[in-house]
Amino acid sequence: MSKDLVSPDAMEAFLKAHPDWVAQGDAHGLTLRRRYVFSAYPRGLGFVVAAAEHAEKVDHHPDLTLGYRWVVAVLTTHVSLGVTQRDLDLAEALDRLYQEHI
Repeated sequence: MSKDLVSPDAMEAFLKAHPDWVAQGDAHGLTLRRRYVFSAYPRGLGFVVAAAEHAEKVDHHPDLTLGYRWVVAVLTTHVSLGVTQRDLDLAEALDRLYQEHI
């Protein structure tokens, strides 16, 4: 899969279709970020495990932070210094996994 950065138009379309995701820029490039909220700590932990298993399958790994009843996911393609189609695809996969764990 391509490691080309997504276009500004593609990013805008993604964010419009996925309003829970936020694009953020820093010295290392653009990232996508989403906070997932769970009814109980074990549900969040189950989500993290499922996300890790999926990430291994697709060989693209998010940064995940687990807290009490929440998980923050941060996506970027490090070699591209920004967001690629792989990140958009992973964001959608994480959203599907979330639906299985809330």
